[in-house]
Amino acid sequence: MENIVDRFNDIVAFIEEHLTEKIDYEEMGKNVGYSPYHLQRLFLMLSNVPISEYIRCRRLACSAHDLLDENNRVTDIAYKYGYSSPTSFNRAFKAFHGITPKDIKKKEHFVKAYPPLSLEVTVKGAAVLDYKIVRTECFRIIGKKIRTTMKEGRSYREIPAFWGELQMNKVIPSILSHMNQAPVGLLGISDYNPNIDDSKFDYYIGVSSTHEAGEGWHELTIAAATWATFKHQGATPEEIQACQCQIVMDWLPTSGYEFAAGPDLEVYGEDNTIETWIPVTRILDEG
Repeated sequence: MENIVDRFNDIVAFIEEHLTEKIDYEEMGKNVGYSPYHLQRLFLMLSNVPISEYIRCRRLACSAHDLLDENNRVTDIAYKYGYSSPTSFNRAFKAFHGITPKDIKKKEHFVKAYPPLSLEVTVKGAAVLDYKIVRTECFRIIGKKIRTTMKEGRSYREIPAFWGELQMNKVIPSILSHMNQAPVGLLGISDYNPNIDDSKFDYYIGVSSTHEAGEGWHELTIAAATWATFKHQGATPEEIQACQCQIVMDWLPTSGYEFAAGPDLEVYGEDNTIETWIPVTRILDEG
Protein backbone atom coordinates (compact mmCIF):
# COMPACT_ATOMS: atom_id res chain seq x y z
CA MET A 1 0.00 0.00 0.00
CA GLU A 2 1.30 3.41 -0.91
CA ASN A 3 2.01 5.34 2.29
CA ILE A 4 0.82 8.86 1.53
CA VAL A 5 1.86 10.15 4.96
CA ASP A 6 5.46 8.94 4.59
CA ARG A 7 5.71 10.36 1.08
CA PHE A 8 4.41 13.74 2.17
CA ASN A 9 6.85 13.86 5.07
CA ASP A 10 9.66 12.82 2.70
CA ILE A 11 8.79 15.82 0.52
CA VAL A 12 9.00 18.12 3.55
CA ALA A 13 12.33 16.57 4.57
CA PHE A 14 13.73 17.06 1.06
CA ILE A 15 12.74 20.74 1.15
CA GLU A 16 14.39 21.21 4.55
CA GLU A 17 17.64 19.68 3.27
CA HIS A 18 17.69 21.97 0.23
CA LEU A 19 16.29 25.26 1.59
CA THR A 20 19.47 27.16 0.71
CA GLU A 21 19.71 25.64 -2.77
CA LYS A 22 17.65 25.83 -5.93
CA ILE A 23 15.01 23.15 -5.45
CA ASP A 24 14.48 20.97 -8.51
CA TYR A 25 10.94 19.53 -8.60
CA GLU A 26 12.12 16.80 -10.98
CA GLU A 27 14.75 15.62 -8.50
CA MET A 28 12.34 15.94 -5.57
CA GLY A 29 9.74 13.92 -7.46
CA LYS A 30 12.20 11.10 -8.16
CA ASN A 31 13.11 11.07 -4.48
CA VAL A 32 9.51 10.25 -3.49
CA GLY A 33 8.36 8.39 -6.62
CA TYR A 34 6.15 11.08 -8.18
CA SER A 35 6.28 13.18 -11.32
CA PRO A 36 6.66 16.95 -10.69
CA TYR A 37 2.99 17.40 -11.64
CA HIS A 38 1.71 14.77 -9.19
CA LEU A 39 4.12 15.95 -6.52
CA GLN A 40 2.60 19.43 -6.60
CA ARG A 41 -0.98 18.11 -6.73
CA LEU A 42 -0.41 15.87 -3.71
CA PHE A 43 1.23 18.63 -1.67
CA LEU A 44 -1.51 21.13 -2.45
CA MET A 45 -4.38 18.75 -1.70
CA LEU A 46 -2.92 17.60 1.63
CA SER A 47 -1.57 20.89 2.95
CA ASN A 48 -3.78 23.44 1.17
CA VAL A 49 -0.57 25.38 0.44
CA PRO A 50 1.16 25.46 -2.97
CA ILE A 51 4.61 23.94 -2.65
CA SER A 52 6.33 27.07 -3.97
CA GLU A 53 4.53 29.19 -1.35
CA TYR A 54 5.54 26.77 1.40
CA ILE A 55 9.19 26.91 0.33
CA ARG A 56 9.09 30.72 0.19
CA CYS A 57 7.63 30.98 3.70
CA ARG A 58 10.11 28.49 5.16
CA ARG A 59 13.03 30.42 3.68
CA LEU A 60 11.78 33.75 5.01
CA ALA A 61 11.20 32.27 8.47
CA CYS A 62 14.68 30.72 8.53
CA SER A 63 16.28 33.92 7.27
CA ALA A 64 14.85 35.80 10.26
CA HIS A 65 16.37 33.24 12.61
CA ASP A 66 19.75 33.63 10.89
CA LEU A 67 19.60 37.42 11.11
CA LEU A 68 19.28 37.26 14.89
CA ASP A 69 22.96 36.33 14.82
CA GLU A 70 24.74 39.68 14.74
CA ASN A 71 27.60 38.19 12.72
CA ASN A 72 25.32 37.51 9.73
CA ARG A 73 24.99 40.30 7.17
CA VAL A 74 21.69 40.99 5.38
CA THR A 75 23.36 40.69 1.97
CA ASP A 76 24.82 37.27 2.78
CA ILE A 77 21.47 35.96 4.07
CA ALA A 78 19.68 37.29 0.97
CA TYR A 79 21.94 35.29 -1.35
CA LYS A 80 21.93 32.28 0.97
CA TYR A 81 18.18 31.84 0.51
CA GLY A 82 18.21 32.34 -3.25
CA TYR A 83 17.28 36.00 -3.67
CA SER A 84 18.81 37.76 -6.66
CA SER A 85 19.54 40.94 -4.72
CA PRO A 86 19.30 42.42 -1.21
CA THR A 87 16.54 44.71 -2.51
CA SER A 88 14.27 41.84 -3.55
CA PHE A 89 15.02 40.08 -0.25
CA ASN A 90 14.18 43.21 1.77
CA ARG A 91 10.87 43.57 -0.05
CA ALA A 92 9.87 39.92 0.48
CA PHE A 93 11.06 39.95 4.10
CA LYS A 94 9.04 43.04 5.00
CA ALA A 95 5.92 41.68 3.27
CA PHE A 96 6.19 38.47 5.30
CA HIS A 97 7.41 39.71 8.70
CA GLY A 98 6.16 43.30 8.68
CA ILE A 99 9.63 44.68 9.41
CA THR A 100 12.84 45.08 7.42
CA PRO A 101 15.86 42.79 7.85
CA LYS A 102 17.75 45.66 9.49
CA ASP A 103 14.92 46.14 12.01
CA ILE A 104 15.38 42.60 13.27
CA LYS A 105 18.91 43.43 14.35
CA LYS A 106 17.45 45.77 16.97
CA LYS A 107 15.74 42.78 18.59
CA GLU A 108 12.73 44.90 19.47
CA HIS A 109 10.23 43.32 17.09
CA PHE A 110 8.29 40.10 16.74
CA VAL A 111 8.93 37.96 13.66
CA LYS A 112 6.83 35.16 12.21
CA ALA A 113 7.59 31.52 12.84
CA TYR A 114 6.71 29.07 10.06
CA PRO A 115 7.61 25.56 11.29
CA PRO A 116 8.05 22.63 8.88
CA LEU A 117 4.84 20.79 8.08
CA SER A 118 4.29 17.29 9.39
CA LEU A 119 1.47 14.97 8.38
CA GLU A 120 0.17 12.42 10.87
CA VAL A 121 -2.51 9.74 10.78
CA THR A 122 -5.43 10.24 13.14
CA VAL A 123 -7.48 7.14 13.83
CA LYS A 124 -11.17 7.97 13.86
CA GLY A 125 -14.52 6.61 12.79
CA ALA A 126 -14.52 5.54 9.16
CA ALA A 127 -16.19 7.99 6.79
CA VAL A 128 -18.05 6.51 3.84
CA LEU A 129 -16.98 7.67 0.38
CA ASP A 130 -19.42 6.93 -2.44
CA TYR A 131 -17.46 6.70 -5.68
CA LYS A 132 -17.44 5.26 -9.17
CA ILE A 133 -14.90 5.12 -11.99
CA VAL A 134 -15.98 6.95 -15.16
CA ARG A 135 -14.30 7.00 -18.58
CA THR A 136 -14.92 10.01 -20.84
CA GLU A 137 -13.87 10.78 -24.37
CA CYS A 138 -12.50 14.21 -25.23
CA PHE A 139 -15.07 16.94 -24.52
CA ARG A 140 -15.20 20.70 -24.66
CA ILE A 141 -16.24 23.24 -22.04
CA ILE A 142 -17.93 26.57 -22.77
CA GLY A 143 -18.32 29.10 -19.99
CA LYS A 144 -16.64 31.88 -18.07
CA LYS A 145 -13.30 31.79 -16.26
CA ILE A 146 -11.05 33.63 -13.86
CA ARG A 147 -7.39 33.16 -13.03
CA THR A 148 -6.83 32.82 -9.32
CA THR A 149 -4.18 31.64 -6.89
CA MET A 150 -3.92 29.55 -3.75
CA LYS A 151 -1.55 32.12 -2.24
CA GLU A 152 -2.93 33.62 0.99
CA GLY A 153 -6.16 31.68 0.43
CA ARG A 154 -7.23 34.03 -2.37
CA SER A 155 -8.99 31.32 -4.39
CA TYR A 156 -11.26 30.60 -1.41
CA ARG A 157 -12.52 34.17 -1.63
CA GLU A 158 -12.38 34.73 -5.37
CA ILE A 159 -14.16 31.55 -6.52
CA PRO A 160 -17.30 32.10 -4.38
CA ALA A 161 -17.27 35.76 -5.46
CA PHE A 162 -17.06 34.61 -9.10
CA TRP A 163 -20.08 32.33 -8.64
CA GLY A 164 -21.96 35.16 -6.93
CA GLU A 165 -21.15 37.59 -9.72
CA LEU A 166 -22.42 35.22 -12.44
CA GLN A 167 -25.59 34.47 -10.47
CA MET A 168 -26.27 38.15 -9.75
CA ASN A 169 -25.79 39.04 -13.43
CA LYS A 170 -28.01 36.11 -14.49
CA VAL A 171 -25.22 34.52 -16.55
CA ILE A 172 -25.78 30.96 -15.25
CA PRO A 173 -28.95 30.32 -17.35
CA SER A 174 -27.06 31.50 -20.42
CA ILE A 175 -24.23 29.08 -19.65
CA LEU A 176 -26.67 26.20 -19.15
CA SER A 177 -28.28 26.92 -22.52
CA HIS A 178 -25.08 25.67 -24.21
CA MET A 179 -25.13 22.26 -22.51
CA ASN A 180 -25.76 19.46 -25.02
CA GLN A 181 -23.49 16.56 -24.05
CA ALA A 182 -22.09 14.63 -21.09
CA PRO A 183 -20.99 15.19 -18.41
CA VAL A 184 -24.40 16.65 -17.64
CA GLY A 185 -24.61 19.48 -15.14
CA LEU A 186 -23.11 22.83 -14.32
CA LEU A 187 -19.37 22.38 -14.00
CA GLY A 188 -16.71 24.04 -11.87
CA ILE A 189 -13.30 23.27 -13.38
CA SER A 190 -9.93 23.88 -11.70
CA ASP A 191 -7.36 23.79 -14.50
CA TYR A 192 -3.85 23.69 -13.05
CA ASN A 193 -0.76 24.42 -15.12
CA PRO A 194 2.34 23.87 -12.96
CA ASN A 195 4.55 24.81 -15.91
CA ILE A 196 3.41 28.42 -15.40
CA ASP A 197 3.11 28.72 -11.61
CA ASP A 198 2.09 25.94 -9.26
CA SER A 199 -0.01 28.33 -7.16
CA LYS A 200 -2.05 29.80 -10.03
CA PHE A 201 -4.87 28.12 -11.90
CA ASP A 202 -7.81 28.93 -14.15
CA TYR A 203 -11.25 28.30 -12.70
CA TYR A 204 -14.12 27.82 -15.16
CA ILE A 205 -17.86 27.81 -14.61
CA GLY A 206 -19.30 26.15 -17.66
CA VAL A 207 -20.94 23.19 -19.36
CA SER A 208 -19.96 20.44 -21.76
CA SER A 209 -20.96 21.57 -25.24
CA THR A 210 -20.37 21.19 -28.97
CA HIS A 211 -21.52 24.76 -29.63
CA GLU A 212 -19.15 27.36 -30.97
CA ALA A 213 -17.86 29.70 -28.28
CA GLY A 214 -18.97 33.20 -29.19
CA GLU A 215 -17.37 36.48 -28.23
CA GLY A 216 -17.02 36.91 -24.48
CA TRP A 217 -17.03 33.17 -23.80
CA HIS A 218 -14.13 30.95 -22.81
CA GLU A 219 -13.57 27.36 -23.83
CA LEU A 220 -11.44 24.49 -22.58
CA THR A 221 -10.85 21.14 -24.26
CA ILE A 222 -10.52 18.25 -21.82
CA ALA A 223 -8.72 15.19 -23.16
CA ALA A 224 -10.11 11.66 -22.89
CA ALA A 225 -9.61 10.52 -19.32
CA THR A 226 -10.52 8.14 -16.53
CA TRP A 227 -12.06 9.79 -13.47
CA ALA A 228 -12.73 8.78 -9.90
CA THR A 229 -16.01 10.50 -9.09
CA PHE A 230 -17.23 11.10 -5.54
CA LYS A 231 -20.71 12.19 -4.48
CA HIS A 232 -20.80 14.42 -1.41
CA GLN A 233 -22.54 17.24 0.39
CA GLY A 234 -21.24 20.80 0.67
CA ALA A 235 -20.24 23.16 -2.12
CA THR A 236 -18.02 25.72 -0.41
CA PRO A 237 -14.32 25.72 -1.39
CA GLU A 238 -13.45 24.58 2.14
CA GLU A 239 -15.86 21.63 1.93
CA ILE A 240 -14.55 20.64 -1.49
CA GLN A 241 -10.98 20.85 -0.14
CA ALA A 242 -11.96 18.60 2.78
CA CYS A 243 -13.45 16.08 0.35
CA GLN A 244 -10.29 16.10 -1.78
CA CYS A 245 -8.13 15.56 1.29
CA GLN A 246 -10.29 12.59 2.30
CA ILE A 247 -9.93 11.17 -1.22
CA VAL A 248 -6.13 11.40 -1.01
CA MET A 249 -5.82 10.09 2.55
CA ASP A 250 -8.56 7.45 2.68
CA TRP A 251 -9.34 6.29 -0.86
CA LEU A 252 -6.27 6.73 -3.05
CA PRO A 253 -3.72 4.58 -1.11
CA THR A 254 -5.74 1.35 -1.47
CA SER A 255 -7.64 2.08 -4.69
CA GLY A 256 -5.19 0.73 -7.25
CA TYR A 257 -5.21 4.17 -8.92
CA GLU A 258 -2.96 7.22 -8.87
CA PHE A 259 -3.32 10.82 -10.02
CA ALA A 260 -3.35 11.51 -13.75
CA ALA A 261 -2.69 14.83 -15.45
CA GLY A 262 -5.83 16.87 -15.94
CA PRO A 263 -8.21 19.33 -14.28
CA ASP A 264 -10.40 18.65 -11.26
CA LEU A 265 -14.15 18.93 -11.82
CA GLU A 266 -17.12 19.80 -9.65
CA VAL A 267 -20.37 18.57 -11.21
CA TYR A 268 -23.58 20.18 -9.96
CA GLY A 269 -26.62 18.10 -10.93
CA GLU A 270 -30.28 19.07 -11.24
CA ASP A 271 -31.18 17.14 -8.07
CA ASN A 272 -28.80 19.25 -5.96
CA THR A 273 -26.15 16.54 -6.03
CA ILE A 274 -22.48 17.51 -6.07
CA GLU A 275 -19.73 15.30 -7.44
CA THR A 276 -15.97 15.79 -7.32
CA TRP A 277 -14.14 14.28 -10.31
CA ILE A 278 -10.40 13.53 -10.00
CA PRO A 279 -8.43 12.32 -13.06
CA VAL A 280 -6.74 8.98 -12.32
CA THR A 281 -4.86 6.17 -14.00
CA ARG A 282 -4.61 2.50 -13.06
CA ILE A 283 -1.40 1.48 -11.28
CA LEU A 284 0.25 -1.32 -13.23
CA ASP A 285 1.45 -4.31 -11.25
CA GLU A 286 5.23 -4.63 -11.19
CA GLY A 287 6.92 -7.91 -11.87
